[in-house]
Amino acid sequence: MAEPVLTKEGRETLDSFINLRALITWEERKRNIFRMLSLLMKAQGCKEAGKELVIAAMRMAESKRMEPFFHMIEDPAKFKKMTMDPYQDKEAYYAQPLQVKRWDHPLVEPTKPPDEMRVLALGASPRKGGNTDVLIDEALRGVTDAGVKAENITLQKLKLNPCSVCQKCKQPGFEGFCAQKDVSDIFQKMLNSDAIIIGFPIYAGRECAQLATFYDHWYCLEGTTFKLDGRALVIGVWGYAYTDTYDFIMTTIIDTLNTFGIITVEAISACGFEGMFHGLDENRKAMILRFPKELEKAYQAGRSLVAGQA
Repeated sequence: MAEPVLTKEGRETLDSFINLRALITWEERKRNIFRMLSLLMKAQGCKEAGKELVIAAMRMAESKRMEPFFHMIEDPAKFKKMTMDPYQDKEAYYAQPLQVKRWDHPLVEPTKPPDEMRVLALGASPRKGGNTDVLIDEALRGVTDAGVKAENITLQKLKLNPCSVCQKCKQPGFEGFCAQKDVSDIFQKMLNSDAIIIGFPIYAGRECAQLATFYDHWYCLEGTTFKLDGRALVIGVWGYAYTDTYDFIMTTIIDTLNTFGIITVEAISACGFEGMFHGLDENRKAMILRFPKELEKAYQAGRSLVAGQA
């Protein structure tokens, strides 16, 4: 495939992005970007691609995790204001527009009335009382206000070691789910629940270690016909101030639940928590508490989880 013709600004835009990536990935990245760019140029009937079209092609060719780099290229001043100033200036930190996105949710009504349901919440944040915890608590308030019994477990407090692939869970006659008792106990609680809530922060472009460690233990369910039937609300929290940047991580968590029969009927993305106090105020309180209208979305999602659409 012939390489597309780029304007001077288009070439500089492409090079500025490619040069930030690992050298070993350059050629493959260029091929993918040029493929998308050729399609865009053909659709628009243009012979040269400028900055705007190159960025559009990069967005099509790259993972959503690259979005911050595109923002930096598109508008360096705005990028600095949103991602760097909050670490250096207290006023800029408090001026950040914290946002909560309640995902479009499917019309899947509960099969039981609320007073017959049980909900299990699993909090994966290592920080007590942070934004993840507050959002989970607010969702649980919606659950309990609907008349449902609920239990809230913080993974950080459990003896949750990485899966060692000991294979004990695969041996004939093995009782329980996992050789680690705390893990096995969680799976049993999930089995006894009608719905679950999973809340977690995203660090360094991926889910936190506590959730990743727990998810590794789902290996014990692979190759079986075991299904953790139920409903779920998934809550993801991150610093970068765009509510869709880490949708791909949210989707991975949701897909794993779906594999084992748990249907995610509600999802919450909360963002804008980066800066000098790392999502807290000067009194060590979660910043989301300053945004009651955004927090209300978690309450409504929790209520909908058990009572139907809200």
